[in-house]
Amino acid sequence: MSPDQFDALTYWTLWITAAAMGVGAVVLYVKGRDISTEEGREHAVVSIFIPAIAATMYLAMALGFGVSRITLAGGQEQLVFWGRYADWAVTTPLLLLDLALFAGADRETIGTLLGLDVFMIVTGFFAASSAQPANRYLWWAVSSGAFVVILYVIFAKLPTFANSYGTDRASSFGNLRNLLAVLWFAYPLLWVVGTEGASVVPLGIETVGYAVLDITAKVVFGYALLSSVASLAPRRRETETGAGVTADD
Repeated sequence: MSPDQFDALTYWTLWITAAAMGVGAVVLYVKGRDISTEEGREHAVVSIFIPAIAATMYLAMALGFGVSRITLAGGQEQLVFWGRYADWAVTTPLLLLDLALFAGADRETIGTLLGLDVFMIVTGFFAASSAQPANRYLWWAVSSGAFVVILYVIFAKLPTFANSYGTDRASSFGNLRNLLAVLWFAYPLLWVVGTEGASVVPLGIETVGYAVLDITAKVVFGYALLSSVASLAPRRRETETGAGVTADD
């Protein structure tokens, strides 16, 4: 659709957020260059791609490419920002990967988190794309159910891994996890009151809300994680005997 069909607040918020995400990717790149450990480089790569991908999808939505229009059962038209869900389908698993790697989680736990996350985003897209109101809320409930399971894993499972690497890492992990959990908890609430749900909040305000959440979750969280990695002893360390680098996990 043509971007001139957006209200001014939505239009400029999309452009400003695209630029902010691009700047955020550069900031994380500069921050990552200061970290010389193998673990730090791994996190830097993941963290940089998150706002870079988000910048691309926000640019697509600002240009009208990442947006479509559907007709609801009652005859009214509804905008679906599918570019937002395409963004989340890639960036939110990367955020969980960043957090899980920081905790030192095993592959099974990481795979479980990533699978749950993709399921959550896909079913959320089904909710946004459904013409029937009942179907929209049903898919929202399914998506929210996956989110609850993700919360269980990051609060009940990941701390066990982080604790095995000492109190400093466990404390930093807890702060990062809590920040991400609070931010992510706001997303389904905004969906319910926004244009895809009850339409209590208009499109422009909804777009600003998602933009603030996205920038905080993708840039601020990434910077905080890289800062934590830089201040801690590396989770991966060279052994005094042997020929290479081994992982504690």
